[in-house]
Amino acid sequence: MAKHERSLDSTAPPERVWRLWSDVSTWPRWNPDVLAISLAGPFASGTHGSMTTKAGGTHQIELADVRPGQAFTLVTAPVPLSTFSFECRIAPGGQGSRISQGVSMRGPLGWLFSGMMGERMAEGFKPVLQGLSQAAQAS
Repeated sequence: MAKHERSLDSTAPPERVWRLWSDVSTWPRWNPDVLAISLAGPFASGTHGSMTTKAGGTHQIELADVRPGQAFTLVTAPVPLSTFSFECRIAPGGQGSRISQGVSMRGPLGWLFSGMMGERMAEGFKPVLQGLSQAAQAS
């Protein structure tokens, strides 16, 4: 299972980045792909919700492997016979933090979607990470 990932070094401290990433009400302000997102519970592993994106419409999501201040995975099934896992990580680095987002695709057609769109999706993470970094630096 290939993982397609991009990273960005930010001058914002990790705790500021996490504060924004773990508050989904902020996502539409700094993530150019997210129109709306809601969770039916806290920002914790197992919490379900929905997210509406510009390109993909509205999909059900689930948070997994939430490690406060460090990482989380957002899991969704936007296309048939596959599951997309978006892994988001923050680590101290340089003058602030290193922010990373990656996607891996599983399921009977995961390998196909990974090959067809994985790297293109990862390129789309660049403006997302930039928006997150700028919002964290400004907060």
